[in-house]
Amino acid sequence: MSVVSFLENEKYARLRDTVREFIEAEIPWEKAREIDQSDQYPHDLIAKVGQLGLLGLNVSPEYGGMGGNVIDVMVLYEEVSKRLPVLAWTLGNVTLYGNEIISINGNKEQTEKYLPRLVNGELLFSFSLTEPDAGSDAANIKTSAVFKNGYYFINGTKMFISGAGVSDINIVLTRTAKSRYGGITSFLVDCKAEGYTATPIKKLGYNGSDTCEVVYEDVKVSPQDILGGEECLNQGWKQMMNTLNGERLALSACALGIGQAVIDQVITFVLKNYNFNNIANQTIQHRIVEMATELEAARQLAYNAAWMEVNSRDCVKETSMSKYYSTETAKKIARESMDLMGEFGSLEETDIQRFFRDVTILTIGGGTSQIMKNIVTKTLGI
Repeated sequence: MSVVSFLENEKYARLRDTVREFIEAEIPWEKAREIDQSDQYPHDLIAKVGQLGLLGLNVSPEYGGMGGNVIDVMVLYEEVSKRLPVLAWTLGNVTLYGNEIISINGNKEQTEKYLPRLVNGELLFSFSLTEPDAGSDAANIKTSAVFKNGYYFINGTKMFISGAGVSDINIVLTRTAKSRYGGITSFLVDCKAEGYTATPIKKLGYNGSDTCEVVYEDVKVSPQDILGGEECLNQGWKQMMNTLNGERLALSACALGIGQAVIDQVITFVLKNYNFNNIANQTIQHRIVEMATELEAARQLAYNAAWMEVNSRDCVKETSMSKYYSTETAKKIARESMDLMGEFGSLEETDIQRFFRDVTILTIGGGTSQIMKNIVTKTLGI
C-alpha cells in the first residue's frame, strides 16, 4: 500500500475532518495568539479534545480507547499544529508520555490503573530524561534512585521537562547501577510527592507548554512504582528505546503542520502584495514552489516511516531520517518565509513569527538533528 493510498483511507480522512472542524470551532486565530502571549497551559483545549474521544486515539478499546496507532496521532498533531502548535506539544502529556509509554512498557496493574484515566482526561503525564550536564548524552544521567528500607529515594535535577508543573505523574529515568545503559531505571512518580519541585522556564517558543526544571530531593517511591514493575529494574534504557520511533514521528507531524501553515500564510501575503504579471516576481513564486515541494517530500517520508512502524518493519533509519528532515525543512520554510515577508513577517497578526519561534525547538526536542544523523550513520554502516 502506498503512502498516498493509506492516507486517503476513510478512517484517517474522517479523523482529519474532525480535527479541522474542532480547530475552526474552538481555536480561532485570536485565541491561538492569546495562548502564545499569556504562556498559559491549554487545559481547557485538552479537555475539549478529550470530549471528542481523541485522548484515547492510541489506546486499546480494552481501556476505553479508540485502538488507533501512531498514524492517528500524527494526523491529530499535524492538523493541530497548523493553528496552535503548543496544543499538539501538550497533548504529548497524554498521548506520548502517558498512553504510549504505559501501553508499551507498563505492566498489567499499571495499564489498568492509568490508561482509562488518561483516556478520560483525568491525568497528565510528563517524561523526565534530559539533565543540565547530560544534554544529548542521555546515558550519562546522574539523577539517582537508591534503595533503602524497602523504598527508593530519588535525587537529582532534570531540565526542559514539558508539563512537569501541571502533570499528575512524572516518569523519570534514574541511575540505579553503574552500567552505562544497563543501570537505568524508570519510575512513576506522583507529582504531589514530597521533594518533587517543578519550576517553569521562560523560553523562545511553544509558550504554554509548561516547560520546567525539575528537582528531586529524596522523593520516596516503592518498587511497584518502577515502570513495568519490579522485574524492570535497570531496564529503563531499553524501555525508552521502545518508544523512540513514535516520538520521532509525532514530532515530524508537528513540523509538517507548522510548515504547511507557514506556506499557506506566505501565499496569502504574496498574492495580496505582489504583481505576478511582473516577470521579476517569478523568483518569489519559484521559491514558494520549492518550499511546498520540500514539505511534500518530508510528508511522504514521515508517513512512509509511520506505515513501516505500524506494520512492524525495522524503521529506526526511516524514523530518524523523518525527524531530521521534517523538522529542519519546516524550520527552513519558516525562516525563509520571514525573509519573503520582510518586516510584515515579524508582526503578531501574521502569525509567521509565532510559527518561526515554535518550530525552532523541533530540531532539538526528542533528539537533535545531529543525533538523528548519528543514528542514520550507524544504520548505513559508516
